[in-house]
Amino acid sequence: MIFLTVVCTVFLGIAVASGRDVRPHRIAVLVSRDIRPYIEAAEGLSGALAKAGDVKVEVFSLEKFKGKDLIDLSGRLAEKRFALFVAIGPGAARFVWKGLRAEGTPMLYSIVLNPQNVLGPTEAACGISLNIPVQRQLEMVALGLPAIRRLGLLYDPDHNSVFFRDAAVEASFLHLEIVPLEVSSKTDIPVVLKQHWKDIDALWLIPDRTVISESIVQYVIKEAILQNIAVIGYNRFFYESGAALAFVFDYEELGRQCAKEAIRILSGEACQETPPLFRVWINARVVRNLGIDLTEKYTSPIMLGP
Repeated sequence: MIFLTVVCTVFLGIAVASGRDVRPHRIAVLVSRDIRPYIEAAEGLSGALAKAGDVKVEVFSLEKFKGKDLIDLSGRLAEKRFALFVAIGPGAARFVWKGLRAEGTPMLYSIVLNPQNVLGPTEAACGISLNIPVQRQLEMVALGLPAIRRLGLLYDPDHNSVFFRDAAVEASFLHLEIVPLEVSSKTDIPVVLKQHWKDIDALWLIPDRTVISESIVQYVIKEAILQNIAVIGYNRFFYESGAALAFVFDYEELGRQCAKEAIRILSGEACQETPPLFRVWINARVVRNLGIDLTEKYTSPIMLGP
């Protein structure tokens, strides 16, 4: 079994204050895949825990365990009696919540989009998702692109009807209008966009299995720019492809955010769902080319992108 062990030796204040003998809190961190976002999150988590408490962290890459080895890992993790399991990525979250035989041990997830779809309806699930609250997203759009009033939301109702309804309600408080651009297949996208370019000031792209792929994103952004329409996206790829505004994550920062939640849990506090930290990048070149005025000074988390 291959794993990385990180040993941290700083006191957790609550244990000292209670007068108890301080022993290392053993934390198992399970990583879905060996890809940059998850690795950076694991590094941020381990580094923050090293500074924050008397902790022993063992990091397991699930890519290294297949079939029977994965079943054996579940048993070994249960035998080691960890104080906390942290799952990074949806695959690890699914394994921790559904594959472990460690009842009574707290569990925490990080870097998971729509955790309720990954884990199912469970009150015990908590952590740092990749879901930025709809209200917060709209506030950032209103501040980052104040000239925008009509937002076209491209989505498949089978996947994001709830998101649309929430967005429509929240937008009304910000004097924005959400124009529904409903599609049921990728082939619907060109027709729906052509019908609605005249009705929108900006196009809002959200995580949606029907709508999103790299080639579709690049096509949609190109078409939008030709129509002088700003695009709002949700990661660095959208920004680099020409989105006027993009919500961007620093995965190492999300790892540090997860570490704070882990420390709270080890200190006896209740686990809770927490929205992720994020940044909003304004693409100055694209915005200028669209004839949209840039704000003189942006307030964090909004900033001009690199």
